[in-house]
Amino acid sequence: MRFINPFQIYSKGENTITNNILLLLSNLYRINPKIYELFINSVLPENINYEVIPIFTQQKSQKEGGIIDGHIQTKATKIIIETKIAGLDNTKKLINYCKNENLAETNILIHISDSTFDETTIKSINQKIRIYNFNFVSITFSELLSSLQEITEKYPFNEELYRLSKDFYYYCSSMDLIKNVFRIVPCNKSFELNEKYHLYFQPESRGYSNHQFTGIYTAKEVKYIGKVNKVFLAELTKEGKLITEKISGEGEITTEEENRIISTIKEFPEIYGYGDISKGHIFFLFDDNDFCPTKFKKISKYGLLGSRLFDLKADLEIENVEKLSTLQIAEKLNDITW
Repeated sequence: MRFINPFQIYSKGENTITNNILLLLSNLYRINPKIYELFINSVLPENINYEVIPIFTQQKSQKEGGIIDGHIQTKATKIIIETKIAGLDNTKKLINYCKNENLAETNILIHISDSTFDETTIKSINQKIRIYNFNFVSITFSELLSSLQEITEKYPFNEELYRLSKDFYYYCSSMDLIKNVFRIVPCNKSFELNEKYHLYFQPESRGYSNHQFTGIYTAKEVKYIGKVNKVFLAELTKEGKLITEKISGEGEITTEEENRIISTIKEFPEIYGYGDISKGHIFFLFDDNDFCPTKFKKISKYGLLGSRLFDLKADLEIENVEKLSTLQIAEKLNDITW
């Protein structure tokens, strides 16, 4: 089942990616200019302050001409966005972009790709474009998405912002713009079943996005990390027959995996107190050796209202993550907070 996403997901061209990023930014501004301003500043270094909200001043004095009754000022800013699906652009091309632009009070060039320029190159580019009054920033798609999620957490009751963040996550995931995806999901009342049967389940209406690892979260802590092995849409009929449709993973469903799903469906009403998950639910299955305990603590304000995404390498700085076992990743998460 496919869901309508405002971000175009049927083209992988760089122009489409740029268009979707601009669509994201324009929607953030429409929802709340202050949220848009916070988001832009979240991807900029501390020495750059981006302002979009007018500054209102009363009784502003001047060197000559007396005192102005009322004064409204906005900072003139220009942002150039350069996207690349993979790899890095030629630095000479980036410098020429700055050279040929009409300048504003604040000028920023943001390069977005699956990797960033090293610190030495970033410093070199900034030195060369400083004469054009430009600042250069290099970020990844994962960092862009992570900043969006952090801003969304600061406005937990803004439903439109939450939906925008979720849609952009699904877009980035479906286009493979983000790697080493670790998706954290709140599992307060279902935690006992998640732990017992080594799986996670959610309503089909939430849609599906590809990710490598799932974090089982409760009480402000990820208590388990599971490497996703197979994903099925499942229905348990009144006659007790399990009907499944594979969404992701290699191989067909095994008898043992069927039994885990059936047991979860039957026990859910007893543990939860009410509800029926016998149809319309997606089940994410983890192998026993790829479902490991951890203590990845959330120290920021508020609990987790919806799912949260991390890139294990880019966001959490776990090196060589591709070569690590799930247990090794779980052990490294013990020493990290978020």
